[in-house]
Amino acid sequence: MGVKYSSFVYKLRPVIGLLVSILIIGTLGFHFIERWNFLDSFYMTLITITTIGYGEVHPLSTLGRVFDICVILLGVGTAAYAFAEIAGFIVGGELRDLLGKRRLNKEISKMKDHYIICGNGRIGALVWSELRANKKPFVVVDSNPSALESLLTENLPCIIGDATREQTLIDAGIEKAKGLIATATSDVTNVYITLISRNLKPDIFILARAETEDSIKNLKRAGADKVISPYILGGRHMANLLLKPAVVDFIELAAGLRVGINMEEFRVEQGSEVEGKSLVDSPIRKNLGLMVVAIKRADGDMVFNPSAEYILEKDDILICMGDKEAFGSLRRLVSR
Repeated sequence: MGVKYSSFVYKLRPVIGLLVSILIIGTLGFHFIERWNFLDSFYMTLITITTIGYGEVHPLSTLGRVFDICVILLGVGTAAYAFAEIAGFIVGGELRDLLGKRRLNKEISKMKDHYIICGNGRIGALVWSELRANKKPFVVVDSNPSALESLLTENLPCIIGDATREQTLIDAGIEKAKGLIATATSDVTNVYITLISRNLKPDIFILARAETEDSIKNLKRAGADKVISPYILGGRHMANLLLKPAVVDFIELAAGLRVGINMEEFRVEQGSEVEGKSLVDSPIRKNLGLMVVAIKRADGDMVFNPSAEYILEKDDILICMGDKEAFGSLRRLVSR
């Protein structure tokens, strides 16, 4: 239900308990002292502690007035404090936050083919930013509430919880998710996340972050499909900038890291317009002006710089480079 809501209930629980006790004692007291029925006794107790001031239900005896004074001294302050806290909960925005979190949880339960990002550090934030820019659904999981403040502010789907627990991943919709990205700063944590995720959904694509080369091996053994080490990649990239700057410029251009030509992948679906056609006969090159850099076949083999006579088959993944506007047309061509 949310951290704020839980702390609010915990803080008010003793006050509400005392308030209920005063209502019960007051009702019983007026009933036995004044011989009133339970409804009149409860009503007298209620208007006393809320200071409404309707007057006595029936004339009070001396003992009844002494008892009423005790109810006032005990109940008025308790009721005032409880009502003030409830009002602060509503006016202060905590109720709005609670309702917002419930709405987010409802949205997450309806998601499918989304990505689960475990850890919202620098790497995790970059990942969901890219997914958001490409309009891909995602859920961010982090055990630290402060790490999710930016997502909560924008009403982006996120869950405060431990990603190494099965229930947290189930709440994030892992059974319907397309992929999971383990970006925790601890390699051990990422191994646990990978193991649990693979057990919950054997066919899910898992991308994991690693700090060391040994951790890369451990994560692959745990079931990660791909493992990335930001430090190793960063070091190699810096070295390549010195040794092969033109190659790095081309890769950055193709990956969309610079304004200009972009690279994208497309899966050929059965029954699509291009299935069974050669590259030269398809409109990919001659009409759309896209360059097919490589094709990943269904069996996993990669064909680089395919010839014009290459026959496109079902589940071929085309890695194309060209203008973004042409990508939309190609997406329609490879779909049924």
